Amino acid sequence: MKELNLFTQNDLRRIKKLGLTPRDVEKQMESYRHGSNYLKLNRPCAINDGILSIKKSAMDELIKLYDREAGKFKLLKFVPASGAASRMFAEWFSALEKDGFDSPALNQSFLRNFKKYPFYFLVKQNKRASEFIEQKNVKGLLDYILSSKGLNFGWLPKALIPFHLYSAGEARTALEEHLFEAVQYVRGAGDVCHLHFTISQEHKKDVAEKIKTVKSVYKNLCRIKYKISLSVQSSSTNMLAVDENNLPLRDTSSNLIFRPGGHGSLLTNLQNLDADFIFIKNIDNIVPEKLLRKILPYKKMLGGLALQIQQEIFAVLRQMENDEIDSKQIDEIKNYCSRRLHIVFPRNISRQSLKQQKQIIFSSLHRPLRVCAIVRNEGEPGGAPFWVEERDGNQTLQIVENGHVDRSSPKQMAVWSAAQYFNPVDMVCCTKNYRGEKFNLDSYVNPDAYLITMKNEKGRSLKALESPGLWNGGMAYWNTVFVELPIIVFNPVKTVNDLLRPEHLIQ
Repeated sequence: MKELNLFTQNDLRRIKKLGLTPRDVEKQMESYRHGSNYLKLNRPCAINDGILSIKKSAMDELIKLYDREAGKFKLLKFVPASGAASRMFAEWFSALEKDGFDSPALNQSFLRNFKKYPFYFLVKQNKRASEFIEQKNVKGLLDYILSSKGLNFGWLPKALIPFHLYSAGEARTALEEHLFEAVQYVRGAGDVCHLHFTISQEHKKDVAEKIKTVKSVYKNLCRIKYKISLSVQSSSTNMLAVDENNLPLRDTSSNLIFRPGGHGSLLTNLQNLDADFIFIKNIDNIVPEKLLRKILPYKKMLGGLALQIQQEIFAVLRQMENDEIDSKQIDEIKNYCSRRLHIVFPRNISRQSLKQQKQIIFSSLHRPLRVCAIVRNEGEPGGAPFWVEERDGNQTLQIVENGHVDRSSPKQMAVWSAAQYFNPVDMVCCTKNYRGEKFNLDSYVNPDAYLITMKNEKGRSLKALESPGLWNGGMAYWNTVFVELPIIVFNPVKTVNDLLRPEHLIQ
């Protein structure tokens, strides 16, 4: 491996300290040299072609099933929450650098709307900051909100930013809203609510202290016992940064530069969790109580559907394990797989022996399951559900990001542009098999679905490698069920101005 000549003994020690091996880093460099891979899109998913549309009566039955059965299982809510709030406040940072917004009218609009933000009362409680409001001092006010001179919001994790105001002085952070929401549908045996937040190392102390402070409040409010765990992205998932010639980048001390490998690296964190049903939802997609009542039935419906399908799959696998399947039943199972799970079998499967057919079907069913909410695309950036053509000619259901689409191909871009649905990251995952054993999630990743992006860091251009996305290539070969939900379930706070949307304002 000639690339190892690029590395000094100090480099090799650093690689080992991260939990990586020289071969791991060599594979990363091979990926850089190869460049990004593209998926081959066959068609976007649609209702009755990869996406379920569930009627009210069926939805009610699934909710009843969930309410009746869920308490028998270990339920957990998994919240990726490592993002810093800096991007959320990007527009305000830009205004701070310019001593205000781009025009007097924008400054006036900012000051006029400021009372609507959930952290207005936090600012008013400080005498100096209150004077900034009275003096209409936009720069002073922004500096107080964003910097360590005041609230320091620009450097906190998004989890600790107040999202909703309930009464004068009582604001809930995104993290607190997730604690409250989880109780409504992740209440297991003994009234225990399990939550897991993935956070960055730099924010771990602040998040842990916040949980310690508010846990008892929500425990009493919701009459629940919380089991809350935190994890950080493993350093062994970090990626070497390279320059435009694919040579390793170094800092001013000549140390190799490694970067986090994107949210796909959280697959390791997911692997380490012990739960039967894991609800995944992003930290910034959370609503106040008034809207939660409308969203809750859909959460339970997703859980009920996951529970129902898992029971069906387990029943079939146990039958097959006991060798209780004849040729007629094989055909019925194949129809079930196609209709219920959208599994596409090889065209020649019916010409193969009964034993070979059983092996193919068993392998197709014996894998992790996810039930994913899908909403109508209203222009939000992000992934979408597609039928993807695999190298063996089969097709799979996947959530595809635009980085995996060949933009030089008019045909592929036409397929991409035809997508009418969007991934809000709202899903239920079943990561145990019919024997109660945890699947090895790495076995169901599409390793070719990594991404390479160009970044600019401190004036230097660099290439950054990202692992296959957690709900993209990271779950490429799970059994996937897409379910259409109304747009009301998707209420992200990507920018601070999203907090002024009606769904986030408390009347």
